[in-house]
Amino acid sequence: MSNKTSGFKRAIGIVLGVITMLVLIALFVVLVMAPIPNIWVDKVAASDNAIDQTVSPTQSETYCPAPIGLADTGTYGDSAFQATVGNLSTQARYAAFGSVYSATVSAIGQKSSSDDVTLKDADSTDDSSVKTGAQKINQGARLINTRMLQAAAGTGTVGTIASWADDGDVRGISAASCVSTSLSQSFLLSDSTTGTTQQLIVSNLSTKPTTVDIAVWGSETAGKMALSTQSTLSVPAEGESSMELSAAVDGQHGLFVTVSSKETPIASVVRTVTMDGLTSKGSDFALPLPTASNASVAPSITAGDAVTAYLFAKADTSTGLSWITAKGLVPAKDATVTADKVTAIDLGEAPDGALGVMSTAEDAVSFSVKATRSGDSGQADFALVNAGEPSEFSGLALPDGVKASITLANTSNARRTVTLRAYDDAGASVTSK
Repeated sequence: MSNKTSGFKRAIGIVLGVITMLVLIALFVVLVMAPIPNIWVDKVAASDNAIDQTVSPTQSETYCPAPIGLADTGTYGDSAFQATVGNLSTQARYAAFGSVYSATVSAIGQKSSSDDVTLKDADSTDDSSVKTGAQKINQGARLINTRMLQAAAGTGTVGTIASWADDGDVRGISAASCVSTSLSQSFLLSDSTTGTTQQLIVSNLSTKPTTVDIAVWGSETAGKMALSTQSTLSVPAEGESSMELSAAVDGQHGLFVTVSSKETPIASVVRTVTMDGLTSKGSDFALPLPTASNASVAPSITAGDAVTAYLFAKADTSTGLSWITAKGLVPAKDATVTADKVTAIDLGEAPDGALGVMSTAEDAVSFSVKATRSGDSGQADFALVNAGEPSEFSGLALPDGVKASITLANTSNARRTVTLRAYDDAGASVTSK
């Protein structure tokens, strides 16, 4: 009898334990799922003493592309007919403005080397001076690492590289500004017809590899194109990968290209080289586009340049193209832009006094131009110019051996006053206007 009683008590204990466990689980679920009663939450009364604080990054990385080059560097066949960059020379200059306390330039993927450049101030006691640095580059891209005391308007680092040659297959001048990183970048490119190579170069400045998606729209039909090569590109950590766009979508009179990374910011440029048989027809870098806009200005046009305009929009729209001159706008051509299709417009030669081209569209469009100048013996060179992005502050660095003119354009209906400040190669302020 005692054994039966003991077994019965044990069974009752097990049942009660299971019930207790179920109750505890139910209570836990209720506590997790149910909203917290207001009486359990501390309340903070609004006060005039509350502080709004804007938090922004004080460190940035900027990508400066390698010198202009050829997509095909093979050494096959007769040496007289092999592609070559000739006597190519490349110079770079960097400048830091505002509250920048440290800016260094190094080769991508290298922690330190004798080629590193530290931007220095001409006079640390002079608030009007800036930090500068320069170097000659034989090969390889560069990374500008900038540290700021605060992220504010007028503070940051700029860089420019310029390559030039008077023989070989890239004779002429090619230049590029250094590019900030982002998750997505877009390009509006010239034609991908026979004789043109357009090498997309994607750089990953982070310590993790990434894969980018590449999408292309052309000039012949509306909609995204099916590529004859891969539509994704693997980019190693602290490295670069490239893709030949002309091989992927040849026979187009203009290309709109997007490069997208899901997690890791990237920097991209496109190296464009054009040949007619063995005759060089020019080369240049294409840089990422600014945000699409209704009113867009492509500067740096000179009288006599043969100019082609490229437009791309996500919706059907129309635009008026005008020459910008010192005396105002001179109508050039009107154009209809089909959604998801590149529109290429031959504007002919720029007239006397031309400084740029303006697009005034009903809807936002992406806009760029190709300005070509002919030389002796059938040779030519061209510049690929994106629409400029309006800004309150901007900076420019000029490499050694380069002369430049600055074009200022105002797309608003109000008169504006702009102050230009110039610095020598050491960073000392020399004049303002």
